[in-house]
Amino acid sequence: MTMTIAPVPRATEPAPPAPSATAVALRVHTNAMPAGTESVLRRCLAPGFRNHDVLPGCSGGPEALAATMHWFHDAFGDQRVEVLQLVADGDLVALHVAFSGRHVGFFRGLPPTRRRFTVREMHMVRVQDGLEAEHWVVRDEAWLERELRADGPRP
Repeated sequence: MTMTIAPVPRATEPAPPAPSATAVALRVHTNAMPAGTESVLRRCLAPGFRNHDVLPGCSGGPEALAATMHWFHDAFGDQRVEVLQLVADGDLVALHVAFSGRHVGFFRGLPPTRRRFTVREMHMVRVQDGLEAEHWVVRDEAWLERELRADGPRP
């Protein structure tokens, strides 16, 4: 007589927990965006992602955030993002940052000046299932343009 022993079903391991909303916001806005790495950026965005800060001609989806990233990457070298304040509440994260770099390409019609600058920005991010689902930003672009012009005030 031959006995057959049925295999013991393996317990499925639980999926690893999704990264925190704070970790997602930091990964996107302090790493992927300043580095200009679109592949990393797109992996961090949720299906149906909505960017509320769109460039002309963009629909507001992932391509809008990627277009902004490329626009800044083409205009500014040596990009750094310093988080000044961070507040998280559930799936929302607010980042107050100092964005700095060197003006190496055209920006709003201004040719490269090679000047270093720092400008403050406020980002609001909504995270869903460990991915960025929505993004809003306010930056002081008037200050940035003054920083880039030779006649602008210097800190």
